[in-house]
Amino acid sequence: MKIIALILLLIPGFIYSPPAEAIPPAPVYVIPVEGEIAKGLVWVVRRGIREAEAAGAEAVVIWMNTNGGAADATEEIMELLARTDLPTYTFVDIRAFSAGAYIAVATDHIYMAPGSMIGAATPIAVSPLAGPAQMDESHAEKITSAFRAMIASTAEEKGHPVEVVEAMVDRDVEIPDLIEKGKLLTLTNTTAVEAGLSRGTVSDLDQLFQEAGFPDAPREVIRVTPAESLARFITGSTITVLLLLGGLAGIYFEIRSPGFGLPGILGLSLLAVFFFGHNVAGLAGREVLILFVVGLVLLLIELFFTPDFGLMGAGGIVCILLSFILAMGRGPLFDPQTIVHPNYFRAVTLFGIALGGFLILILSTYRMVFTSSSPLYGRFVLTAAEKREQGFESSEAGISDLVGSRGEALTKLRPAGKARLEGRPVDVVSLGEYIDRGEEVRVVAVDGNRVVVRKA
Repeated sequence: MKIIALILLLIPGFIYSPPAEAIPPAPVYVIPVEGEIAKGLVWVVRRGIREAEAAGAEAVVIWMNTNGGAADATEEIMELLARTDLPTYTFVDIRAFSAGAYIAVATDHIYMAPGSMIGAATPIAVSPLAGPAQMDESHAEKITSAFRAMIASTAEEKGHPVEVVEAMVDRDVEIPDLIEKGKLLTLTNTTAVEAGLSRGTVSDLDQLFQEAGFPDAPREVIRVTPAESLARFITGSTITVLLLLGGLAGIYFEIRSPGFGLPGILGLSLLAVFFFGHNVAGLAGREVLILFVVGLVLLLIELFFTPDFGLMGAGGIVCILLSFILAMGRGPLFDPQTIVHPNYFRAVTLFGIALGGFLILILSTYRMVFTSSSPLYGRFVLTAAEKREQGFESSEAGISDLVGSRGEALTKLRPAGKARLEGRPVDVVSLGEYIDRGEEVRVVAVDGNRVVVRKA
């Protein structure tokens, strides 16, 4: 009886078990891609994908509205999307032109809002200050062929219609009843569905979640931090050129002027902003900043502590120039086939424009300030004359008898300085040679107030 009673007591435990806690659905991460696609955006997309992978997300959705942007940034974003194992979606809210089309094709599924457009993805050369630039025919054909192959291989991997995306890049692609030869393909939300590129038209992200099969998934929107927004602004082509131009000009005018003042502070501040933006964008690391500081120190040592400009100064300039270029790209700088790695084509172009602007600024400043016909000439150049009739007398008579006398250099002569001659300090200049402090000198000529010496 005891055994039967024990069994009867255990039976309810086997019959009833508490309900298991419901597992919440995995989140879906939404990454906004809007405005110019520049280097700063790469960092935002990389951070968004990393957070989604760490959270075990259901999918990643690229919310897109862009007219395009830089090719190197586009390629990096496409690589990030290709490497993730998470399902990826693109929601074209308004437009996905040029670089935006490449990024959309790099995702697994594309949905478009009513009235949205995608396409016009042929590569063009753009000057940061002057806008689109004309490429010669052979160069344009080479670039177009490379980008056509890139988007075609991406489309094939993701299951998008290859011929359709090729027609967005190359005018020579003809698709009957869709696009004729000689024109670039741009699709609306309706024609994109008909062409097989878009999975469908959805009014908003809620409807996309419904169509994609995760209607109840919580939404995590990647918010661009203020630092990332600033980095995107700084790493834009025009701002990058202006920062480099202002930084170079500030350092140049500071070296040309005595002491340390406003030009140096302004130049270093602009370069600090340049390095900050590219550091936040994931491009300029500490090693780049160290390279710049080393170059600046070498240049200052050469200018102020050595008699001639030589190897140390040249090395400093090379370090500074390399730091600017390395700050705007990733990976190895050199490539066996193209000499400069393609990741740095934009960097070399922007720096070349900034350097050209710097040289033009220097020439313009010289003509505006240091030519006698300039209205600013009198503000920067001493034009007053001390005439005999006004009571000024030359001191030549007091020093003309120093010719042939010997003395000691009181300061370093590079080539100007002071020497003790006949028991008194005299301003002297050497015959172009470097004379160290304490060396014996001999006066070889006196021209007015100019006493010329050489090593005794």
